[in-house]
Amino acid sequence: MRARWVSLVVLLGLALTLAYVPQAGQVRAAGEQWLVIDRISSGCLSGQTGFEVAFRNLTPGEVYYADTIVKDFAGVVYMDEYFSATAPGPFDNDWSIFNRNDRGLQTGSFPMPENQVLILVVTLRDKHQQALWTTEVRFTCNADDFDVTSIAGCDQYMPITASSVVGTFVLDTPLYWAPGELVQPYTTVPAGKTAWVLGMDATGAYYKIVWVCDVLYVPRGTMGPNFDAVWGGRALPTTNAK
Repeated sequence: MRARWVSLVVLLGLALTLAYVPQAGQVRAAGEQWLVIDRISSGCLSGQTGFEVAFRNLTPGEVYYADTIVKDFAGVVYMDEYFSATAPGPFDNDWSIFNRNDRGLQTGSFPMPENQVLILVVTLRDKHQQALWTTEVRFTCNADDFDVTSIAGCDQYMPITASSVVGTFVLDTPLYWAPGELVQPYTTVPAGKTAWVLGMDATGAYYKIVWVCDVLYVPRGTMGPNFDAVWGGRALPTTNAK
């Protein structure tokens, strides 16, 4: 497990960090990513809930910032971790929820509330503290649920419109790069996961979705409404998503 520490550089650069707003249309040549792959442990005390993560395309010897926030839907913050390190350093394959308050953003106390869906937001930043990639996960500390709801680092480049809706996979679902054309290698999404639904293909047989920064297709019968606190069972769009 990675060492937990806060660089003095973080404290000196705090004002810049909080003031920075990512600009739409940014393109990163290196394509650095911080993905949350799966859940590996549960618990509401500090250090008990953990996730499998993957840092991709980091440049060895380059400084990166790791920004971790855990909050509820009311905005109560339980974890506020922020530090810098030189790659590969602590950028390993597991990330746990700790009682941290590095920037003074923490407003909730541990243990985290049981039976309540919380949001984990991890953001990878470059040496200038500019956001490169953000992954958002929903979880319950005393259960084993795991739901990657968005990857904000690339959502801004996807054709998400006001009519788009986050839906839920009701079956284990194969992915298609075009209607009738399976993704290779063969890839499925487990039932219970969620994704942005942009609309339908011209035939009405497939939903056009956003999945891990790609626009793909899934058979219409494999997705249904998302009944979480945000979407409340909103009907999926049936318009032709060109």
